[in-house]
Amino acid sequence: MKTALRRIVAAMIAILSISLLAAPRAEARKTLRILAVGNSFSDDAMEYLPALLESMGIDDVELARLYVGGCSLEQHLRFHVGGESRYEFYRSAAGENRWVKSKERVSLRDALSLGEWDIITLQQASGYSGRYESYQPYLDALTGIIRAAQPRAKLAWHMTWSYSTDSTHGQFADYGRDRRRMYDAICSAVRELARHTSAFSTIIPSGTAIESLRMSEINNPPKDLTRDGYHMDYGAGRYALACVWYETLIRPFARKSMRDDTLRIEKGDVHVDDRVAALCRKAARKAARKNFTPRRIERRGE
Repeated sequence: MKTALRRIVAAMIAILSISLLAAPRAEARKTLRILAVGNSFSDDAMEYLPALLESMGIDDVELARLYVGGCSLEQHLRFHVGGESRYEFYRSAAGENRWVKSKERVSLRDALSLGEWDIITLQQASGYSGRYESYQPYLDALTGIIRAAQPRAKLAWHMTWSYSTDSTHGQFADYGRDRRRMYDAICSAVRELARHTSAFSTIIPSGTAIESLRMSEINNPPKDLTRDGYHMDYGAGRYALACVWYETLIRPFARKSMRDDTLRIEKGDVHVDDRVAALCRKAARKAARKNFTPRRIERRGE
């Protein structure tokens, strides 16, 4: 009897062991790591991202940004070639969702050496953003440098926005001081970029989302969602950009709708309440689907 029982137990253990081995193992989702090589426009775009992630309960995204005000592609390359530690460095650790500024300035090489980045973004300085001839040969050189240091990283291009109707920025004259003309020039330059290089797998259409919102009920002409004619408003402008970056870069990883977002902002000229948040989210989704097609945004049908 005991021998038979032992055999039954042994058989059951064997069957259980086989079933456990055959069962698929749940893979732990790794942290998504995003690095922006930019200037004040990437600061505008990313400032509220940690707070947005926190409001949605997302704790597995790390963000970082390199900042030099007004930095162009040419300057980024010059800093790298010269080995210059010129960048202010901000980092938001996964699970903490708050920006921490490095005490010391860093170089592009320093940032690229901080483990494996999943996504690295680049952009042109705003005044040159609609002139593709200003992108090269610096863009090709920078993408080569980044690919050599981070061969597995995906590159994303941050398509920035046009200035406001009343902007006094010195380079606005290059676009006839016409907001829509500048936006069209930016679209043309980014299309040219896509034709000439396959380095970028994603376009972050910040400019298109902002242009859509400028056709909506929340626009505040002549500022057009800016605080000074070119930098984004501390309320709806920056919030909308965070939504664009989330929708374009993070949602495919997190697989979570922004409808779970509870972030509301009482800053700037256009505060983010429920109505404004819904319009910004909608503009971000539409821009992510059609990068170069601004649409009039209305509340219904979010």
